[in-house]
Amino acid sequence: LLIYMILAAIFESFITPFVLLFSIPLAAIGSFFLLTITGNSLFNANTLIGFLILLGVVVNNGIILIDFINILQRQGFRRARAILTGGLSRVRPIIITAVTTCVAMLPLALGNSEYVKAIGPPFAVTVIGGLSVSTLLTLVFIPMLYNGLENAVSWLKALKWHVKLSFILLGTAGIILVILYIESFLWQMAAGLSIILGIPLLYWFVSTSLRKATAKIIVEHETLHIKIANLVKIYGRESKTARDLLSGQKLMKKAVESQSVMRPALESLIWQIPLLVFLFYFTWFYLVSSFWQLVAGAVLYVFVLSILNRFRKASSSIWMRYVYYIALLLAPFLFLLLYQLRWNNLALTLLVGGLWYLLIMIRHVSIMLHRGSFEISSTPKLFRWFFHFVRILPVVGTRTERLKALKGVSFDIETGMFGLLGPNGAGKSTIIRIICGILDQSYGKIWINGIDTQEKREELQGLIGYLPQEFGMYENMSARAYLDYQAMMKGINDKTARQKRVKEVLEAVHMWEHRNKPIRTYSGGMKQRIGIAQVLLHLPRILVVDEPTAGLDPRERIRFRNLLVELSRNRIVIFSTHIIEDISSSCNTMAVINEGKLLYQGSPREMSEIARGKVWKVTLPSSEFEEAVKNLLVIHHMRDHDRIRVRCIAESKPFEHAEEEHPLLEDAYLWLLYSNKEKIA
Repeated sequence: LLIYMILAAIFESFITPFVLLFSIPLAAIGSFFLLTITGNSLFNANTLIGFLILLGVVVNNGIILIDFINILQRQGFRRARAILTGGLSRVRPIIITAVTTCVAMLPLALGNSEYVKAIGPPFAVTVIGGLSVSTLLTLVFIPMLYNGLENAVSWLKALKWHVKLSFILLGTAGIILVILYIESFLWQMAAGLSIILGIPLLYWFVSTSLRKATAKIIVEHETLHIKIANLVKIYGRESKTARDLLSGQKLMKKAVESQSVMRPALESLIWQIPLLVFLFYFTWFYLVSSFWQLVAGAVLYVFVLSILNRFRKASSSIWMRYVYYIALLLAPFLFLLLYQLRWNNLALTLLVGGLWYLLIMIRHVSIMLHRGSFEISSTPKLFRWFFHFVRILPVVGTRTERLKALKGVSFDIETGMFGLLGPNGAGKSTIIRIICGILDQSYGKIWINGIDTQEKREELQGLIGYLPQEFGMYENMSARAYLDYQAMMKGINDKTARQKRVKEVLEAVHMWEHRNKPIRTYSGGMKQRIGIAQVLLHLPRILVVDEPTAGLDPRERIRFRNLLVELSRNRIVIFSTHIIEDISSSCNTMAVINEGKLLYQGSPREMSEIARGKVWKVTLPSSEFEEAVKNLLVIHHMRDHDRIRVRCIAESKPFEHAEEEHPLLEDAYLWLLYSNKEKIA
């Protein structure tokens, strides 16, 4: 408590001392672990002295890190940026402090003389174990805990005054009960801390869990506006934590590629060889437990392979590859042979050897699968099961390929019909799923009337109704029974209100007269209309439909388009399709997407003008047709006796007798795709 008060006075904060003191249990874990595997006693005066000295070192490492983060924040750095920069800048001094201290303690830990052996090992092992673990974990957990507590304090400050007052009253009552009914000081501290932390945590959990979709987040008569800014979506992207951990490796890889690749590998041997010698001595001459000798041997094996693998990649010599693969396959056999000679435990040796070589095989197959040049069908049938087994394993199996589905898309959507046009795989479904909150964007923002969709996802979903390209229904039920059930699921519990709403939506989609027929008897267009009715149950102000006319006959498609136009009078309707006719006959504004890029945004009429001077018609002899149109984009052609009438798109007049045509929306769409393809090429 005294240490906490001193640190609180120095840093002028109640959070920072708590974060710094968190390094103490991390040090205790490391000390306990190393004392256990080396066979030293935990209940020893020298162990206690070592731990007390250790506390000063580990807390000092935390002070170095947190103090520099605070300096960066005072200089104007954002908290997250300050934590990242501070961590990277203070890695070297913290690690140098830990390494020099551990190296200085090694003679005491490994000494065999009479007085050193009696006093030194418990003291030195405590310091080495605690400092090693706490240093590594300090660089990871201390910044994370500091950021988390700062966020928690910001959240508490943003709460309303009556909520804060409730926390104070409940906390005070809980602490009084603890003092009255718990006698042990240790349990009083534990219970008091649980109450102080538990009350805000419980409130946060309940309030977050009860967040739900609501249409009241935006005033009812306020005009809706959706703004999409620089939207990027990358499928197969690593999590933020994984990206942060891998960023250092990527920077190091780039730095190595910019200079001689062999030199860094040779320079690393300065510290790798002494560490290798120490690990060998520690494994075979110091450890007295057969189990921990196996663990240390595996660590030694991985370390040797990492050194050889780096030289294998840096060198073009085939001999280096041979050395690496010999070590990969022969080292486990030699290690297990020596282990058997020392401990004479044949069953354990065979079990560990089998598992060891199984892991080597899994790793080898995993590398083959990741390279993508290997076909499982080319292997003998007897072994195919193993390749399939490796492929389904997490992490080591087939990895998800990264795909950049959206590449910085920006546009605005107002009330009315908005068409999203593009070929299959252009990114249309990805955009509307991000708008609906089904997917998270990798970068960029979406605002609905200035409200960030990432911050208020659950609340904004009350404004949105989404009809996906493929959806299921209970087809043995009638439309009225099915929609009644869906209305109950959406929270419309009053029977009279529910029946009224079901009637309203069925009439809106012109399906009231078919309300009692089983859904399985409906045509494709009628099922789509029931889908729209289901979406309309909670009266969404934003209606999103993904490829709704795909697979419908022309008459049903026209009916469905007219329905959407009717619904768009007082709401936003986002209509995703690859059928140009649907856009031209129903949408006020539109956007064209291809390969994740925005090619156009505006009205269909304005888009048609893009192709003016690019559309031509010409009549060609049938014998010259193939050669003449080889480099042209042909919209359509028709045979007329021995000649062919052609309508095509070209930057300039393709033939002397070609005539310019009035452009249609289809022409402009094809010209956009064609010109964009030419730019990429």
